[in-house]
Amino acid sequence: MLSQFKYIFILLLSVLCFSSCEEDNYADWKILNKSWLEDLKEENKDNSDFVVTESGLCYEIIHTGYYTKPNINSSVKVKYTVKYITGKTVESSTFENYLSNAVSGWQEAIPKIKRGGRILLYVPANLAYGDDGSGAIPPYSTLIFDLELIDVINYY
Repeated sequence: MLSQFKYIFILLLSVLCFSSCEEDNYADWKILNKSWLEDLKEENKDNSDFVVTESGLCYEIIHTGYYTKPNINSSVKVKYTVKYITGKTVESSTFENYLSNAVSGWQEAIPKIKRGGRILLYVPANLAYGDDGSGAIPPYSTLIFDLELIDVINYY
């Protein structure tokens, strides 16, 4: 009975150690991303085109676009490029889906432009892929998105 308890204890301890090691692997990346975003905000504090929202999202509208403005229920077609804070491109593609299916940073920012509009986003991890990351995107990543709103279909 005692050896069975020891086995379970060692197994549990191993799982805890492994999960804390996983977080430690990204500790420097987390600090670097937060620091980079804070520096960006400081550098742009006098730039009237640079907006920092209450949620921490930062953006610059390059072109406001024309006609239709999306809402959370809209179906959107967005051409985008996403980069790490290092400048390395993660992906360039097209998103065709409901805005409600996008990351929180997009849901907040895309309604600020209209069809044909373009916006640069600096999305903190908590408004993108958070503590888990996604695919090639590691946890705690601040992401830079260059978005062009190609089409909007509003559903009210």
